[in-house]
Amino acid sequence: MHLLYVPTIYCNLGCRYCYLGKQTDQSLLKKDFGRALSTLQEGVDKFQKAGYTPFNISLHGGEVTTLPGHVLNDLFSYIKNYYQREKEVLNRHGFKKNHPHIKTNLYNFDKHYDLMQEQHVSISASLDLPLFLHDKYRVTKKGGSTLKRTLSNIRLLADYPYNKKMSAVIYAEHLQYVDEIIKDIWYLHQQVGIDMNNFNFMFGFESLDNAEKYLGEENLETKAVSDQDQVSFYQQLKSAFTGTELEPGFHKHWFDEFTPNYCTNAFNCGEKFFLLQSDGDIFSCVRGQGSAPFHYGNIFNDSIESIMEIASQNISNVHRAQGLHEDCKQCEYLSTCHTGCAYVKHEQQSAKSYTCALQKEIYRNYPALYPATPQAEKKEAVTVYTVDMHPHLISSDLIPDRKRIILPNDLYDPGNSLFDLIMADETLQSLYSSEQVKLSVNGAFIDLQSQILKSSRDILTLCATDDIAIHIHKNFLQAACADSIRNTLHLQLLKDTPVIYGDEQRTKQAHTYTLEVFSDQLQHSNLNQPGTLSFDLKPFLALSTHAFEDSVINNLLVTTHFLRRYHYEKQRNNAFYHIQAINLPFQNIEFYWIKE
Repeated sequence: MHLLYVPTIYCNLGCRYCYLGKQTDQSLLKKDFGRALSTLQEGVDKFQKAGYTPFNISLHGGEVTTLPGHVLNDLFSYIKNYYQREKEVLNRHGFKKNHPHIKTNLYNFDKHYDLMQEQHVSISASLDLPLFLHDKYRVTKKGGSTLKRTLSNIRLLADYPYNKKMSAVIYAEHLQYVDEIIKDIWYLHQQVGIDMNNFNFMFGFESLDNAEKYLGEENLETKAVSDQDQVSFYQQLKSAFTGTELEPGFHKHWFDEFTPNYCTNAFNCGEKFFLLQSDGDIFSCVRGQGSAPFHYGNIFNDSIESIMEIASQNISNVHRAQGLHEDCKQCEYLSTCHTGCAYVKHEQQSAKSYTCALQKEIYRNYPALYPATPQAEKKEAVTVYTVDMHPHLISSDLIPDRKRIILPNDLYDPGNSLFDLIMADETLQSLYSSEQVKLSVNGAFIDLQSQILKSSRDILTLCATDDIAIHIHKNFLQAACADSIRNTLHLQLLKDTPVIYGDEQRTKQAHTYTLEVFSDQLQHSNLNQPGTLSFDLKPFLALSTHAFEDSVINNLLVTTHFLRRYHYEKQRNNAFYHIQAINLPFQNIEFYWIKE
C-alpha cells in the first residue's frame, strides 16, 4: 500500500485555488506538534499487524515545513528506520526506498535546509507557471506575495544534493500565457539553476470546498482546462522542447501524472492508496481530504479490516454513481485508464476522466508502453471492467463472443506467487537480484532491477560522450553455470517501436542488438567491491547509434547466457512461473540517446 501522511493540515499559504478550502486554516498547529510522530507510528503498526505493509510513506500537507525542526527530525528518522527495518520485504516486491519524501511549497525551505540535507530527504516542490500568476494565486494568508522568497529557495533547491523535483498546477487562465510558461521554464532551468527535466504538470479542477471558501469572489479565474486545450498545451510543449536538453523531461516526467504510473488510473484506488492525518482520520488522498465519500475511518477508532472494506466500497460507489460513459465503452484504452480519478469524477459529476483526450494523446505517442486494445478484444475488455466495477450494467450485448480464459484457482495460493517462487529458488534469486548488476554513468552507479519487479521507471538521457559501463559480481556468472569460463554476459538492446511477431502475435518492443561477452573478456571493475567485473558499454552504444531514434526510448536488458536459459527452462517446467514472468524479467535500464 502507498501511504501519504499529513502531520498537519495547516498551511502557511492561502493559495486561491486550493481544493482543501477552509481546512488549512482550521488546524490546531500546536496540537499537531505533539501527535505527529505517535499517530504515524500507530497507523503503520496497525496496518502491518493486519497484513498491509506500506511500500512508500510520503509526508504531505497542509504544509509539512510549518512543523518545528525537532518534530520533522523525529518523522524523518522514523521513516528512514522503517525503510531499513523493512528493506528485505520492500526489495523483494520491487520497492527500493531509503529516505523520507516530502511535498512542500518551499516557503520555509531555507529554515529546514540543513536538517533535510542531513536526513537525505527527497523533495517535491510546487510553484505556479508563468511566474507572474504565481504572484497572483500563491499568496500568503494575508494575500502577500510569495514569489521572491520562493525563487530564492528554488536557488537553494538547485544546489540541494539529493532527489528533488518541481511541479505546477495549470488552470484555464494559465493557458492564455503558454509562451510565458515556456520562457519561465527556460529561466528556471538556465538562470535559476534547477533541472527542469525533473518537473511535472498537473491540471487543476473546480473544487466544492474552494468554491465555498471564495463564495462571491468573481475575480477568481481558476476554471478547469478543457480536454482539447490540454492536448493543445501538450503539443505546444512538445514542439517547443523537442531537440533541446529538456526533451527528456517532456517525455518522462512532465505529463507522467496522466499515465498508468499514477493512482488516478488505478482500477480501485481504495485498495492501495491511503492518506492518514495526524488526528487519525484516513482519507483516499490529498484531493479527498475532508470529503465524506473519501473518508474511510479513523486509525484510533476503527479496525483496519473495516477501513479497508469501506475504502474499496466507497471508491466503487463513486464510480458506480456516475455510470459508465459511452465513450469509455468504445475506448481502446479502458483497461489502461479505468475511467480516471474517482474524486474528480465525483466533484465534476462526470463519468469519465477529466484528462481523457490528453491521456489518449500520450498513449498514442508511446504505443509500446500503452498498447491499444485490438478491436476484436474491445468487447471483452469492457465486459471485464463492467463485471467488476458496474455489475448492474451487464447486458447481453456485453457478453463476449468467445470464452474468457480461466486462470487456475491455486495461482495465488501461498508458494505460487512470483515472489514466493523466487524466494524458493536460489538461481531465480540471482536472476532477479537487485544487487548483482550495476550501471555506471560518468562515475555515478545505479542498481539495476528486474523490469517486471520494479515499481517505477527510471529513464536516463545518454550521449556518445558519456562514460557508461555495466558492473556485475562474479557470483552472477556462476549462477546456473558450473564453469563460469563458459558463461557470457548477455546484453539485449530493444527500442520502444512496436512490432508484432511470434506465434501469439503479441505487440513487443523491437530488437536492435544482442551481444554476448565471454567472462574472460570482462575487466576488473572500479566499483569498490571485491569480485566485481565490468564491461565498457561506450563502444557498443556507439556501434548502435544509427539505430537510435529521436524521442524513442531504448531498453537495455542485462543477464547471463545461463541465467537466460534457466529462465526459459523454468517457464517450461512451471506454469505458475510462466504466467507471471511472460515478459523478459532481466535487469534493465531505459534511456534516450541524444545524437551530437
